[in-house]
Order: sequence, then structure tokens, then C-alpha cells
Amino acid sequence: MHLLSGGLDSVAMLHENRDRIALCLLLDYKQRHKQELQFAIVHAKRVGIPFLTLELPQLGGLNEQSWIVPNRNAIFISVAANVASQTGNSVVTIGCNRDDADYFPDCRPAFIEASNAMLAAAGYSITVEAPYLKKTKAEIMQIAKRFGILPDEIWTCYQPTETGKCGKCSACTKLEKVCGQ
Repeated sequence: MHLLSGGLDSVAMLHENRDRIALCLLLDYKQRHKQELQFAIVHAKRVGIPFLTLELPQLGGLNEQSWIVPNRNAIFISVAANVASQTGNSVVTIGCNRDDADYFPDCRPAFIEASNAMLAAAGYSITVEAPYLKKTKAEIMQIAKRFGILPDEIWTCYQPTETGKCGKCSACTKLEKVCGQ
């Protein structure tokens, strides 16, 4: 099972590993940037992998001053493990990468290791894999390009405007830096 957000990392990973993914899990946590879910659906359909969208309570932290939702990936992994145990999936993939580790504590190797230890301690035969954990955004963009994924076919903006991406938030500036958009 693959945690699919509609952003660069999870979309590139979906396309690159589509032969290993049986189900995509999309999580609606009342994020301001709901457009990402629409992009996720487009890509799941494009590669022909079924998807499930689950609605979660609103997660705190993401606001005008902060773009970090504390412990978001721990919540996502816990929900994904629950769904995986019900659907017979033994692997949950997530798009954590080297560049995000600087800003998101739950995108670091130690966090993925701890997540696997938690699942094992609970007696589940489910593992979390983060194949892009040592890759940079620029490297992931190159993977996306190999699969014909254009920058306007993903959603990374945390502060969308009425007309689209803000072009100013950290996600927009990172994307611009890696692809010159």
C-alpha cells in the first residue's frame, strides 16, 4: 500500500513502483491544500491502481505561520497500518526524502526505523518503506521526468490562492528550485 498525497515524492514513487503497489491510500486531514488529493486521484487512475480516501479529523499545526503538522507521518503510518492489516498488504510506502528530513522530524531514517519497531512490537507483519529517504528533491524530480510527470501535474503548495499555487511557500520554492518552474 502506498501513501499518496499528490505531491512530487509520492507521485514519482507511485509511478516508479507501480508494479509493487496494490492500493493507494489518500488521507483527507482537512488540509488547506485539498488540491493535492485531486492530483493524487489523477495519478492513481493514470497508473491503474485502486485508491481509498479516508477522512481524518482536522490535524493541527498547518496555518499561516507554520507549514508543519506535528507528527503527521506517525498518524498517517498508523492509519495505513490499520488499513494494510484489513486489506492484506504487508508493506506501506511513504515518500519521505533527504531534503524533507531537515524540516520534518517524521521524515528521518530514525523515525522510519522506529515506526517499523512499533509495528513489530504490536505484532503486525507490516513494514514501512521509504525508498526515497536518501534521495534529494532534485533526484526525485528526475525520476518524475522519466515517467513524463510534469511540474503542473503535482501539487506541492501549502498556501494555495484562489487562482492556484501561491509560489511563495516553502513547498513552492523547493519545487521551483528543483525544476525551474
